[in-house]
Amino acid sequence: MQLARACPTSALPFFSLHPALPVYSPSSLLTYWNFMFYPWKALSAWAPFKIDALGLLTLLGANEVDISLGRLAPSYWLEYMPLLAGFVFAGDRFRAKQPTFTLYNVSSGIVTSNLSAWFTRWMQAQGFHVSRSLVYWEVKRTPQSQWSYFVVSGLISGTLTGFLFAMTILSGDWYGFANTIAIILLVFVRAYMIHANRNAINRTVAAARPFPTTFTSALDTWNEKRKKDPKAPRPSPDSPHWRPEVVKILVVMPDSGAVTMFIPEHLLRGVFVTESPVRSPGFYRLAQWTGWLAFTVHVVTLGMAQLATQLYVIVLTVIPTVLICYGFGCDDSRLYKGWCWLRGKDAGPYIYHAGPQLKATIFEWPEDVEFVKDDKGALCRRDLAPIPAVNRSTARMDLYAWLNFSKEEQDSMWDWHLLPHMRGHDDSWWNTFEEKKRLIRERPPDILAAKQRIQRDLEAKRAVGEFPLLRGRKPMADLEKGSRFVLLAR
Repeated sequence: MQLARACPTSALPFFSLHPALPVYSPSSLLTYWNFMFYPWKALSAWAPFKIDALGLLTLLGANEVDISLGRLAPSYWLEYMPLLAGFVFAGDRFRAKQPTFTLYNVSSGIVTSNLSAWFTRWMQAQGFHVSRSLVYWEVKRTPQSQWSYFVVSGLISGTLTGFLFAMTILSGDWYGFANTIAIILLVFVRAYMIHANRNAINRTVAAARPFPTTFTSALDTWNEKRKKDPKAPRPSPDSPHWRPEVVKILVVMPDSGAVTMFIPEHLLRGVFVTESPVRSPGFYRLAQWTGWLAFTVHVVTLGMAQLATQLYVIVLTVIPTVLICYGFGCDDSRLYKGWCWLRGKDAGPYIYHAGPQLKATIFEWPEDVEFVKDDKGALCRRDLAPIPAVNRSTARMDLYAWLNFSKEEQDSMWDWHLLPHMRGHDDSWWNTFEEKKRLIRERPPDILAAKQRIQRDLEAKRAVGEFPLLRGRKPMADLEKGSRFVLLAR
C-alpha cells in the first residue's frame, strides 16, 4: 500500500501537534480501514433471510406447563397436542424437587420435606382447601385399561398436526415445514418422557408389598402355606399386634394449607417420597438432547415461516397449552370445578387415577364434625344440615381434633412444633382443644366407610350416563352436600 503525504497538517489537528508522525490522506485511511475490517463488514451486510421475535412465544407458560404436566396426569383430549415451553421437558424440569412441602407421617412419627416431584405438582393443581381437604389413596387389584386416553388424543393431534404438515408442503413454506418437523419431534419427546416416568411409578406400585407386620401380608403368607399345608391356621384380623396398613398423613403446602391423607405405608417411600427411576436412563438422556435440538429449530424457524403457518402454529400451541394447564380432559379438571361454580353447584368429591392401579378419592371432612356452641355456651357437634362453604371451619385446631390423635401421635405433633407449647399463663387453647377431641372420640368419623360410599355414589352417577366434557372419560359428577354425612361412623 502506498501512503501519500498530501494532506496539510492543518487538516489533522492531532498530527499537527506531532510533526514527527506521518500524515496520511483520507482516501488512504479509508482503504486501510476497509482492508483490516473486511470480514466483519461483509458479515454485517450478509442477510439471506430474516428472523423475527415470534419464536420467543415458545418460551411462555413454562411454570404452568411444569406444574400441569409434571403431575403426570393424562388428558383424554390433549395428551399429544403441541404445547408451549418445550424446554421444560428437554431440560427435565418437571422432575425437579420442590422443597416447600412438608409431609408428616403422624402414624409412624416421621417427617420429611423430600417429596417426589409428581406428587408436589399434583397437590398444587388440586386447589385444596386450607384445612378441610382429605385424600384417600389405594391400590386397585385389577389394573384399569387406559388405552382410550392415548387413541383419542392421538387421533386429534395427528389430524391437526397433519394439516399443518400438508399446508407447509403444498405452499412451499420450507421454514414452516422445518418448524412442523420440530413440533412433531417435541411431541414425541414429551410423550416418551412422561410415559417413562408414569411407567416407573406403575412398576413401583405393582412391585410394592405390604409390610410383614400387617394383616394383609400375613394373609398372603397364609395363602401360600395352604398350598403345602391345607390345615395351616388362618391369621385373625382382630389381633392387636397387626400394624396398620394405611397411615395417617398430614401434608403442609407452601401456602400453609394442611391436607389430610391416608396412604398405604408400603407405597409411601417408593411412590410419594423418592423418585422412581426410569427404565432406560441412556435413552432418556438421548430424548432430552433430541428435545433441545427440536426446540431450537422450533424457535428459529417459527419467525421465518409464512404468515399463515405462523398463525396456525400459534393457535395450535397456545390454545391446548391454556386448556391443559386447567386440566381439560383430566380427572382433576379445574375447568369442571369452575363450571360447577358458575352454575351455583358444588363440584363435590372425585376420583383421580394416577395410573392403572393407584387411585385417590378426594373429598372433604363432613359438616357434622364442625363445632358450635349451644344456648348455654357449651361446645357440641353440628347436626347434618348442609353448611355454606364460607361458614365452614378453617381453624387448624379443628383439623387436629378431627384427626383424633392417639397419645403417641399427639406427642409427635408436639415435637414437630405443630401444637402450641404450654406456658402456664394461658391454657385456653388447650382446654378448647381437649373438649373438641372429646366430642370427636364420642363418635369418630369412619373414613374408610366414607370413601367406599363416595365411590358407590360416583359409580351410580356414572351409570345414568353423566359425561362431563371438561373431564376425562370417567365422569365424576358432583354429589349433593347432604350426602356427606357418610363420613360418620355407622
